[in-house]
Amino acid sequence: MEKDVLSQVIDVEKEIQKDLDSEKVKAREWLEAAKRQEEQSFLVEQQRIQQSLDQSLAEAVKQAGEKAERIVHQAELAAERLGHLNAEVLGSIVERRISRILPG
Repeated sequence: MEKDVLSQVIDVEKEIQKDLDSEKVKAREWLEAAKRQEEQSFLVEQQRIQQSLDQSLAEAVKQAGEKAERIVHQAELAAERLGHLNAEVLGSIVERRISRILPG
């Protein structure tokens, strides 16, 4: 009878060990699946951020180009206006500006 009880205890211990081993395998598989899923989520988010950065950069370049075009256009208009002034008017403007800079 003692042998039967001992044998049953050993069988139960073996069963418990099998269950533990099986749970370890399941936990490892679940952990690997979760890791793969998080890596995929990370890559998707990284790609989304990169696209957003690319769009922001393209918009900034576009705005800078437009601003540069406006500045150049304004400079061309100013140059054209100055080009129509005669020497007497230009001399007068230069003299007034120089008098502000030079002492006395």
